[in-house]
Amino acid sequence: MNDSTSTISPAWPTRWPKDSFRSIWTWVLAILVALAFVGTFLLGIKQSSSGTTLKNVPVVVVYISLLLTFAFEGVVLLAVLLSLPAISKFSLAELGFRKPTRSAVIGGIGGAIAMIVVANGGASLIDYLAHSKHEQDVIELFRGIHDPVTIVVFVLFACVFAPFAEESIFRVFFFNLGLRYGGFWAGAIVSGVLFGLAHGDAFAALPLAAGGMILCYVYYRTRNAFASMISHSLFNTFSIVALLLTSGVTQ
Repeated sequence: MNDSTSTISPAWPTRWPKDSFRSIWTWVLAILVALAFVGTFLLGIKQSSSGTTLKNVPVVVVYISLLLTFAFEGVVLLAVLLSLPAISKFSLAELGFRKPTRSAVIGGIGGAIAMIVVANGGASLIDYLAHSKHEQDVIELFRGIHDPVTIVVFVLFACVFAPFAEESIFRVFFFNLGLRYGGFWAGAIVSGVLFGLAHGDAFAALPLAAGGMILCYVYYRTRNAFASMISHSLFNTFSIVALLLTSGVTQ
């Protein structure tokens, strides 16, 4: 256990106040949020097994899907950000919500490259072993968009809001909770697995879990939440640009 009675120091996050992440509300929040994302995963599996397709869906369906996701992740994000200072005994700035340094930005860029190699490479390997060409629902949904305005809204959601919300939830909250009690690997596994499940896709869960662990490393090494957000945002941006270039989404 990373347990220390010392005061907060630059050695964060290897030292913790003795009452950090120990309140009952820590575990209530963690269990509720974890169950919500496991439920998202099971719902995604059920939808996939039903054979439902998201290709060429009406624009209104895209907006409803984005709005529901925004509302769900927004509520969880708000709960996490409001609770973190009290349950961690660190301020948000001390937990990494501060202006990134040059080295943090470089670390974020390096993390994006590592994510592209590991997550996309892992997904390709799974497709090869399963003799299939699987696409996540969100990618299938994006392929069906032909309206430029809707594409812009989708891109802003995927490259701005989602990285901020998901890094706050999975790295700043869940990774630190696991780190507090079991060290880096415990935190990275807990955070990565939940991150993978949250995307609601059985094929993508493992590669995204590995990608989530890379994001944990970026956050841990830089001590800056915005560094892993940069990695996450650049990874999503790369994926979207690749789709735009290879599938002619706007045509």
